[in-house]
Amino acid sequence: MLKRPDTHGDEKSEMTKRTLWTTAAVLCAVVAAPGGSAAQGNCRHRAEIELNAPATGNLTVDAGAGTLVVSGRDGLDGTRVTATLCASDEGRLEGLDVSLAGDRLDTHYPRSSAGGWFTRNRYARIDLVVEVPAGTNLRLEDTSGSVEITGVGDVTLRDGSGSALLRGVASVAVQDGSGSLRIEDVADSIMVEDGSGSMRILGVGGNVVITDGSGSIEVGAVDGTVRINGAGSGRVTVSDVAGDLVVTDTRRSRIRYSDIRGSLDLPPERR
Repeated sequence: MLKRPDTHGDEKSEMTKRTLWTTAAVLCAVVAAPGGSAAQGNCRHRAEIELNAPATGNLTVDAGAGTLVVSGRDGLDGTRVTATLCASDEGRLEGLDVSLAGDRLDTHYPRSSAGGWFTRNRYARIDLVVEVPAGTNLRLEDTSGSVEITGVGDVTLRDGSGSALLRGVASVAVQDGSGSLRIEDVADSIMVEDGSGSMRILGVGGNVVITDGSGSIEVGAVDGTVRINGAGSGRVTVSDVAGDLVVTDTRRSRIRYSDIRGSLDLPPERR
């Protein structure tokens, strides 16, 4: 299978275009995975593409279904992408594609049909492994699948479902639908809007602001203030906070706290 040229090809560097075509021609053979039921976790038909582009200091990633791993690397002078395309059949595999142009990485998925592209035995996904220079600022949109982000600058993430891990970044702004969320070692502030799933935040140089629907919340080692608006139905555990702790819209009995060195503003006890 030879990947079709990108419609925005004139925006790409010559290196990116050569890499897209050369790698596609060599690596995009369709193979069948041995055994197992046809499901999203499998990769019955697959192809691989590698892309490279000069670094710009910022990267926007539009990822659909599949895993997404982004790592910041010291000494790296460009963006490197390895994309693994997985599908239940050749037709769906042909509908998958990836493009890298300037500061944008986009994934392209097959259009839905009357029979449905994504059922128990019909699936298509793109797993992405991305390397960028350390400190690169990221804007990410992910539909489903796990996300892992390490060693970068400011991160803005909009995530539909699946677990997410962010570690060693400058700042974080997350809109998360469902799935566990773990954030560690953040130099500046964190803002989270979460639908459901557990949340663990440890090691923050600035403030933490959380709006949560359901699921447990654990926050610790924060140099600023922690504010939790709408903690939902889960338990809240907060410790080692240099600033204030403010929690609203939950039962006082669900809150556990220790070593809060600023002021406390908690819901009143219910009688």
